[in-house]
Formats: sequence, structure tokens, C-alpha cells
Amino acid sequence: MAENSLLRFITKNKVAILATVSAGTAAVGAYVYYQQIKQQQQQQLKGTKDNRRQNEAFAGQNEDEADLKDDGSVVNGSNKRKKKKNKRKRNNKAKSGEGFDYPSLPNGEPDIAQLKGLSPSQRQAYAVQLKNRGNHFFTAKNFNEAIKYYQYAIELDPNEPVFYSNISACYISTGDLEKVIEFTTKALEIKPDHSKALLRRASANESLGNFTDAMFDLSVLSLNGDFDGASIEPMLERNLNKQAMKVLNENLSKDEGRGSQVLPSNTSLASFFGIFDSHLEVSSVNTSSNYDTAYALLSDALQRLYSATDEGYLVANDLLTKSTDMYHSLLSANTVDDPLRENAALAFCYTGIFHFLKNNLLDAQVLLQESINLHPTPNSYIFLALTLADKENSQEFFKFFQKAIDLNPEYPPTYYHRGQMYFILQDYKNAKEDFQKAQSLNPENVYPYIQLACLLYKQGKFTESEAFFNETKLKFPTLPEVPTFFAEILTDRGDFDTAIKQYDIAKRLEEVQEKIHVGIGPLIGKATILARQSSQDPTQLDEEKFNAAIKLLTKACELDPRSEQAKIGLAQLKLQMEKIDEAIELFEDSAILARTMDEKLQATTFAEAAKIQKRLRADPIISAKMELTLARYRAKGML
Repeated sequence: MAENSLLRFITKNKVAILATVSAGTAAVGAYVYYQQIKQQQQQQLKGTKDNRRQNEAFAGQNEDEADLKDDGSVVNGSNKRKKKKNKRKRNNKAKSGEGFDYPSLPNGEPDIAQLKGLSPSQRQAYAVQLKNRGNHFFTAKNFNEAIKYYQYAIELDPNEPVFYSNISACYISTGDLEKVIEFTTKALEIKPDHSKALLRRASANESLGNFTDAMFDLSVLSLNGDFDGASIEPMLERNLNKQAMKVLNENLSKDEGRGSQVLPSNTSLASFFGIFDSHLEVSSVNTSSNYDTAYALLSDALQRLYSATDEGYLVANDLLTKSTDMYHSLLSANTVDDPLRENAALAFCYTGIFHFLKNNLLDAQVLLQESINLHPTPNSYIFLALTLADKENSQEFFKFFQKAIDLNPEYPPTYYHRGQMYFILQDYKNAKEDFQKAQSLNPENVYPYIQLACLLYKQGKFTESEAFFNETKLKFPTLPEVPTFFAEILTDRGDFDTAIKQYDIAKRLEEVQEKIHVGIGPLIGKATILARQSSQDPTQLDEEKFNAAIKLLTKACELDPRSEQAKIGLAQLKLQMEKIDEAIELFEDSAILARTMDEKLQATTFAEAAKIQKRLRADPIISAKMELTLARYRAKGML
């Protein structure tokens, strides 16, 4: 539960990561985002003028048609009305053919050679006329002629960004997105904050699948404040989500759809296998077969697994894979020897659940079904039920739990795991009955007690839950599981100081254990609280608590390098420290280690957002604007 608490904390603060793209730090980003959400309803009532302005840019209207000044800035109030009035006058002139007075050739084309010989001010004046002629063709949807006249204007005044921007508007209308990017880029080389060019280029890049480039331009627009943030931020988040999914799909395709093939954290493995009787499991290997040359390997694998150490888990994973290969080979020569079939089924059962824990669901189910076909056991049915539950197929997984009970109605892990499924489905009555059954069948295993205490809390009975935890502490005074899970309850209630004391107790108890029990859970739990407390005062970071959280999460990553929760939590804090490269690496590691697709996508999203922040920081002009934004919020006491 300690690891899950951090994941919940990070998930709730995902918006802060997303908003760092435009604001630079998590705190500013969160504030900006929530302010925008508050304004969205008002913007809708006002007619979402900024959205209309964006749609004009996407649709391909040129500088004279959209409500922007020729320098790309927004026209407001009476100036905007005057601009529209002048625009109507220009359009009327254009339609009548008036207003175009420049030296021309016999064929009516402008005499560019003569025009180039004029003074700079004269060239600029004639360039505007040529642009207006281009606008005449643009209005008539004669985009090739419009482009030609905008190009003439460029020949006379190559440093005017509007001419390039208007050409990009033509290419939007013709659907040539590569040209849109080419000419908006030229406009931005002259005027880096040209709003229309930034928006058009972002739109073109999104359509072409260049989501990171689109995010960059949208982030600059957000920083410039040329459009309302409530309309820019959804576009920014949409591109971020697309980029994250693109990267995730690319990474998954490298694994051929089989997942990361990485064991989960030691903390997760200890929690998963903690309900099983280690002595019973290790002794289940049948040594009576004269044909079984793999049983010693299988026995060693189980002993390593239930040693519950970092090395033990890794070696067990390797030995189970090897024993499975050997049993497949042995069965190809002998399918009738019962002890051989039993051991093969045992190897397939455990290798199958290891595949499941490594997120390789297909191979897990194949091996577990092989195990059942050879020699069904309660574990093989339990494990198969869990693989189906992972797919949220509730009808199927309960059927296999029942089959496990039919084989052995006195086997505690069946009731414990089925109870957890009931717990997840909020069927607390059946969950309680199953946990109590598991407890009565094996009163020396702490996990049913903990689940019963947590169940009471879920039902809104904290006083009873606390009393149950206290009773469990008396029965299991040296086990770190009890204070760890109780600290989770206290954290959820907001009793942070008491929770920290419980995590400290759990940490001390864990350190004297020969086996892994809760692993790095207490470190992550305490770090979660400290990270929250360090930013409770929006005007000042509590550096002592922040640094303590960093230290705890760094230690957690060292002790359990396969913990995605520890890494994603540390990455969040590294990002707030502006250690962007370290944050990106940690987010990417988390994406590899995460079990579910949602967790993988979340970590990938964080990584891609951090990469954009890094790119923004690399631009000195944009970075300076980000610092100004931060300074304004600090001055207002928001940071």
C-alpha cells in the first residue's frame, strides 16, 4: 500500500507535470491550469472568441483577414473594430481592382527589377501593395496567384514576417502542410513571437504527427499570452497525450507486444508471495521419479524464491525458466510418469505466475493451462484466476477460485486472494468472510489480519480498524507489515505526524529481518508525506522536508531499483529542482517497469512533458520569459 500511496499522489498531481511545459515548474503549472479551468465556463458564455481566432489561423486566413495586427499581436477593443472597418474598405478596393499602383511590365506583372532599384522606404511601400494584391487573389481563392504576389512582396522586403505568414495561409488552404511549416518557420526566424505563425505551425505539425514540435510552439504561445490559456492548454495536453502514446507504442513494439519482461519490485514480490506457506511450497517438489532430472533445479528455484531476497528473486526467475524448458523436453519423451507430471506442472505454474508478474499475460495463461492439464493444484487455479482478473473478467476468475476450493477447501491463499478480489469490487461482506476464513486456516500469517483491519477502515470504522491493528501488533510485534499498513490508513486520514512515526517503526523492524517483508514501503510512504508537507505553504518551499523526501526516495531506488513508484516519485521532485535530465531518465525507467498500460502511459507522458520543458529551457529568450512568469507568481505569493 505504501507504494500505491505515492502513485495516487503523483496521479492527483499529474496536471502539475503537464503544465510545466508552459510554466516551468510544477507549482506554477498547477496554479495556471486551475485558474484556466475556472475561466472556461466564462469563456464559453462569451462565445470563445479566442477559439474563433485560433480556428481562423488553422483555416488559412491571411494576416489581413484575421483579427491580428500585421506584427502578429492581438487587436483589441476599438482598435480591433477600426481594423475590421479598414479591412472591409481594402476588400472592396481589391474587388474593384483599385489601389494597386506600382510599376508593371506589359503583361501586368510588377516590374521587380525597377522596384528593387528604389529606396528602402519605397520598396517597403510597394511591397505592401503587392501583398494587398496577393490578398485580392487569396479572397478569390486563387492561391497560386496569391503566393506569387506574396513572393514579389518578399523580394522587395524580405524582413517582413507577414508575407511569409500569408504564404503559409495559402498552403493551409491547399493542404501542403510541409510548406506551411517551411513558411511559418521563415516568419518566425524574423519574429520569434509571431502568434499566427506559431499557431499555424503547431497545427501543421500536429497533423503531420510531429507532436513535440507542436507542443513547443503551443508552449511559446502560452508563455506569450497571445491567446487565452484555457484554449491553448487543451491543445497542448492533446499533443502531449498523442506524443506519449506514440512513444509508448514504439517501445511496446520493440518488445513484440510481450511487455517489459522485467520483474516487479522486490517490495511487490514479497507482498505477493507473503500469503503462501514457504515450507509447504518448497516441500511440494516430488523426488520419487526415476525419470525426472530437473527436480533439483525446480527445488532450488523455489527455495530461492521463498528466501525473499533481492538475489533470491532474480535467481528464482532464471531457474524457473530453465526448469520449464527442461520439463518440456522431458515430457516430450515421457508423459505417463506421475511424479514427473506433478513437478512439470509445478514448474509451469510458478513460471506462469512469474510471466504474469512481468506483464507477459499471454505466456502466463498458456503455461498455467498446461500446468492444470498435467496436474491441477489450488495454486494453478488461483494464478489463472488472477490473470483473468487482471483483464477485469469477473465471471471467469471467480470460477477458477471455486475450482481451487473444490480441490482443497482448507487452503488459505485461495480465500485470501478471492477476498482481495471482493475487496476491489467493494463487496465487503464476502471479502470479510474470505479474509476471516484465511485467518482461521492459518492464524500465523499476518496478511489476513491486515486486510481485515483495512476493510474496517474502508467501511468508515476507523476506531475499530485502529483497535484491530493494535491487536495485530500484539500478535506480530516484530513484523513491519502492521505499522506500514497502519501508516497508510493514517496518511489517508491526514494524520501525517503519526503516520511518519509508524513508518519509522516499520523501517527499523524491516532492517532487522532476514527476508524482505515490506521492503522500501516505509521509505516511500514517509517520502510521500514529506513531499506534500514541503509545499503546503505556496509562498515558500520547506527545503528541509523536500530534501528529506529526496534522500528517502534516492535510498529507495538504490535498495529496490525495480520500483517504478520510487522512481516516478523521485523524478517528480527532480523536475521541481530543475534537474530535468535526471527526471527524464527516471520517468523513462518508470515506464519500462510499470505493470499496467495506464501506469506506463502516465510515466511516458511525464517523460515527454519534461523533454519539452528541457527544450524550452534551452532557448534563452523563452527561458527568460519563463523566469519572468515565475517572478510574477512569486511576487503575488503564489510560489
